[in-house]
Amino acid sequence: MNYYLLLIQFLFSLLGIFLFWQGIGYFRRMWQYKKLKSMPFPKSYEEILHNMHQYKVLSPLYKEKLHLLILIFIDSKEFVGAKMHINDEIKVIIAFYACLMRLGFDLGEKDDVSTVIVYPKHFIVNETHSSGGINHTERSILEGQSANGTVVISWQDIKYNIAQQQKDNVIIHEFAHELDFEDGFADGTPVLEGSSYRKWSEVFSKAYHTLHEQSKKGKNSDRVALLGTYALKNEAEFFAVCSERFFEAPKAFKAYFPDIYQELQRFYRLDTEALFKD
Repeated sequence: MNYYLLLIQFLFSLLGIFLFWQGIGYFRRMWQYKKLKSMPFPKSYEEILHNMHQYKVLSPLYKEKLHLLILIFIDSKEFVGAKMHINDEIKVIIAFYACLMRLGFDLGEKDDVSTVIVYPKHFIVNETHSSGGINHTERSILEGQSANGTVVISWQDIKYNIAQQQKDNVIIHEFAHELDFEDGFADGTPVLEGSSYRKWSEVFSKAYHTLHEQSKKGKNSDRVALLGTYALKNEAEFFAVCSERFFEAPKAFKAYFPDIYQELQRFYRLDTEALFKD
């Protein structure tokens, strides 16, 4: 009997400690938001943002929220340069696209990234795979990678995406992976608080498997061309690429994938076609 009482007391103590630290974190974030909100947005940052075509067409209200999100992002994330110096331009551009994705979320919501590592160019990673009890190591050349709150990204590819102004965006791609991994699984289905998991699964699975079969049979279509074959690698990549198109080519994406567009609109709480219509 005493054992169970001690166990209950211990569990309540752990709960109390957990709530205490949660409370400290909450008040710290509120203090940070209040401090940053009172600060003027740097003119140098705004000059950098004027090169972003999405920024130019945002309403004053959205720009105000975006400015605060960017200040919070830069203040709270650790930027690490891998064989390169991290300047304000790099910080602001990465923060812009990462925060653009969270423009429809509440402050502090879905914000689990703690570290951003930037390489000057493509980087090489060794990946180990097991097949039939035999381990195989492969070297891959990557533009970006993300896991466990850390995003690794190539500055060369960021600049290329901005110069092209088409449909690809490595920043959005990697931060979409982090959103997907919020529940601990990289499966193409993020935490859907207000959405229907069944509807999401039906819409994404149907599109993914249909396009995957078409691609295997060599039946290329405009829908496959819009996403690219890399999107068909697995469900996680499919979600990440769809997120890229949702923010970078919303009009075309909505025309070819209206059901997926609707699901992403619910998830991101943004209608990007209307947001960037100009």
